[in-house]
Formats: sequence, C-alpha cells, structure tokens
Amino acid sequence: FEISLTGKTTILTERNRGAPLVAPEAIAITGAGDIYFTDTGASRVCRLTAEGDAVPVVSNIKSPGPIAISTDGRCVYVGDAMGEIWEISQDGAQRNNLATVLEGCPKGIAIDADGRLYISVPSEGKVIVLNSRGNRERTFLVGELAGPVGMAFGGLELRTLFVSIPQSGTVYKAYVPIRAERRAREPEPLLSIVSPIDGAILNRHDGRVTEEGLEIVVRGQSRGQKSVRVNGVECPVNNGEFQTNVTLKNYENKIRVDNVDGASALNTIFWDRNSFPRYRVSTDDNIRFLRDIAIHAQEYRSIFDNPYLAMWRDIHRKYGTKVQHHIYYETGDFNLSQMSDRFRSEWQENSDWMRLNFHARANDPDRPYVHASPEQLVRDYRLVAREIERFAGRECLQPVTTIHWGECTLSAARALRQEGISTLVGYFVMRDELPLVSYYLRSPQLNWLAWHDYWKDPVEDITFVRHDMVINSVPRAEIAKTLDRLSVDPHQSEVMELMIHEQYFYRDYQEYEADYRERIECAIEWVTKRGYRPVFYEDGFLGTSAKPAVGSSGSRKL
Repeated sequence: FEISLTGKTTILTERNRGAPLVAPEAIAITGAGDIYFTDTGASRVCRLTAEGDAVPVVSNIKSPGPIAISTDGRCVYVGDAMGEIWEISQDGAQRNNLATVLEGCPKGIAIDADGRLYISVPSEGKVIVLNSRGNRERTFLVGELAGPVGMAFGGLELRTLFVSIPQSGTVYKAYVPIRAERRAREPEPLLSIVSPIDGAILNRHDGRVTEEGLEIVVRGQSRGQKSVRVNGVECPVNNGEFQTNVTLKNYENKIRVDNVDGASALNTIFWDRNSFPRYRVSTDDNIRFLRDIAIHAQEYRSIFDNPYLAMWRDIHRKYGTKVQHHIYYETGDFNLSQMSDRFRSEWQENSDWMRLNFHARANDPDRPYVHASPEQLVRDYRLVAREIERFAGRECLQPVTTIHWGECTLSAARALRQEGISTLVGYFVMRDELPLVSYYLRSPQLNWLAWHDYWKDPVEDITFVRHDMVINSVPRAEIAKTLDRLSVDPHQSEVMELMIHEQYFYRDYQEYEADYRERIECAIEWVTKRGYRPVFYEDGFLGTSAKPAVGSSGSRKL
C-alpha cells in the first residue's frame, strides 16, 4: 500500500507477475524511488516495477524478513530466518553471505552513514552493530528482553535510532555516534572535514604516538574533485571521500583542507599529550552543609564537625579522592553572607583536595539560566565567588563548574569565561529531541561528546567534560557494572567524571538514600583499583599534572 499525507490509501501491488504474493513482510526504497521488499512466505526478495509487478530479484533465501538498501541502491541487505545477513546487488546477480547472527532471527535492519548495519534480534532483546565488512563492532540491549523489531533513523540530523517493541507497544530511542545514510535529495557540503570534528580533544587512544607527535586519521568529503590538499599535502578523493594521516605536534593544531576550486575547510584539534586515566568527583546542589556550619560556627571546632564534610574527609583519607562542591548562594532564610570566616585557614589547608565553586543563586526555579542574560549569570556567579573568597580563600575557588541544570546561552557562557570559568561539566545527551544539560552546544558537538570524554570550543576557549555517572541515580549494585560498560571504550574512559547531589545525604529529604556513602565508595573503589588518579582539572591540562594519590599513612593508593 501507499498512504498519502492526506490519508489516501492506494494498492501498489498484490501480485507477482500475475501470481499472488504469499507473505510480504518488509520494504525498502532506494534514493531513486525503487521499491524492494521481502516476500517471506515465498522465500524471495522482489522489486516493484512501475507497472505494479513484483519482479523477483533473488530466490531461495529462507524466509527473508528485514530489508534495508543503501541510498545509491547498489546494495540490498536482507536477514533471513536462519540468522544470515545477505548483501545483494541491485539486480540480484551477486549475493554475499555477509554475517551470521547466532542469537536468533533478525527482524530489523538500519544503515548509518559509515555503512554499519544495525540488526535487531527480538529473542535476545538486542541490537547488533556490524561494520561494512560484516564484523561485529558492538551489541547493546534495548529496554526489554523480548524484543526489538522495527528500526529507523530519525531525530536531530538523523542521529537517533528508533526501535519498536511490538510485544509491549513501546518505542525506544538510541543515540548513536554516526548518523543515518545521507538521503538522495539531501545536499552535501562541497568540502568538509568529517572526523575529527572542529574542537576535538584527542589523546593516546585516538591515534599512534610517534617521536613526532600523535598520528591520527583525518576523514572528509569533497564533491566533484579528484584530489584535495590536507595541510598542503595532496590527498586523493574516491567516491567523494578522502582519508589521510596527519600528525599532531602541539597542544593546538590546525587541519586545513583545500581543493582546486578555492573551497577550504579548517578544523582546530587539541592534543591531550600527557593523558592518563584520571577521575574527578564533584557534588551539585550544595547549600545545606554550609548552612549547618554557619549555624554552628561557635560550637564547631572544625568544618569537619559537619557530618557531610566529615564523610568526604574520611573518603579522601582512605582513597586520596579530591572533591569539588558546586554551591548555591542562598536557601530559605540563609545565604552565604552569613558564613563565618572563622574556619578560613582550615578551608585553605584542605584546598589541595577539597574546593568550591558556583552552581546557581538558588535551587529554584528549575533551569534558571537556560534563557538568562549574561548579566544575570555573572551577577549570581560573583555573589557566590565573592563569598567563597571571603570565608574560604581564593585557594578554594575553581575555574571548573557545573551550572545548575547545565543550560545557558552562548553569550552567557562567554561572559562566565571572562570571569575565569574555563571548563563546564554536563550530561550532553538528547531527551525528547532536545539537548539536556548541554549548555549552548548543538550537534555535531553533542554527538561527539556522546562518545568522548571531552570537547573544546576553539572560538570561546571553553572546555566541556561529560559526566560519566551521576552516582545518586544508579543503584549501588549497578555502579560497578555501569562503570565496567563505560570502560570498554577507551574514548570514553580516560577521564572519569563522577558526580552526586548533596540532598540525597539527608534523612529528611524525600528521596534520601541510606547507602549514600556506600554508593560513593563503590564508584571510587572501582576507579582506584583500575589505576585512575584523582585530579582537579585546573592542574595541567584537565588534571594531567596530578601525581599518584597518597593516603594518610603515606602509602600509595594507586
């Protein structure tokens, strides 16, 4: 059937050269508009002619089901009841057994821009990702054990994979690093650098370290050209794409591509030369522990008489952990101007492992800076920064923070950068097709950060680091498993950013977590056992000047 935008239904075909179809199941359309489909009951793949005939392209495929076709129409991909994935030429003259899915019968196939195949297996609740050669790259679970079926790319720039679960009537979304294939009528840039993107921060895992520097692969696109020049060196173009090696020699590197028509593309790439596995712990939404210290300023002999800070000191002594608290200016009848400076020297003495910075003026309203003016954000920042310097000392103030809800405009972030904030931490995810806790960033930066630890805006001189785990959102039993999954990808595990919110520490909070400390220790034990070093990001490039942690006994913890 063909269904128009107005809802009109038209039968395109119900026959195969005069004979009825047995059980047509899945359909795919080329960029030129040719329609291919699987006739499962007849074990064949057919093409629909303009006259409405279904012409068999290949036969003798055991109950073919899912089908996908490249935009150029050259390759048709089909899965069958035996778990085989077939690559078939447009006319059916060539047929190649690309891969075998051992988990069960595939029910859906989708293709990304790099030619990867996403294969859904309902019996296992999995989506399997194969590269263009049929080798398995990764497998991920989709919501429910039974079973993903249909799949299609959509969303912002076609980078969201939608997966249907008929048994429960659910549709899931998976955010993937590479978008769908470019559509037939979708314009392509004349010249572009596809990877690494402008502002990418690369480390030892992103290339080959040589005596000269970090040798990386640069990929790009160029229409209507036989060759381009990459940093002055000629590079051939094949089917509109080019690829060559470039060596990064400095912290900041320029990659320039030119073609004979005068078009050019320029990306700035940063090299995290001294990178090593490191972690930072931060806490958000802090105000209650400060209020407690202010109220008991005459009774407490130390800031660590406060139970919350006492817990963090114990963790520091045990693991060498460094922690940064992002704080509010006020709550209810309390604000930071009421903090006594009596403990200032103690704050300074412990600034080697515990620091403070701005989070927001107050907890409410939600998303306070999503549309705030630069003046408002700077005004609130100065309120907090001024008080931190007064009661704790400049030593405790950091150039790194997470703004409450992680949202602000470019102009506001620029103003905050002028105040000294050089690094912003967030989630950098999409929810309901909108960026979440992502500041002013949009794709492709979000898509890069979905699969990498960090990215830097080369124009604004602001570095962005992605949270790996919000500890209060993960049950204690799942913390190690979650970190295990993250650690598989070296592009996401070199810098581990761990965060927790203060309020879950307190019994009177509606979502109090009795195992608050145990969750923190579970995450910190994981990174410690795997050789991660605790850092503050302002020490070197994102903490690279850190030394191995030393516990209170003087023994090395890492």
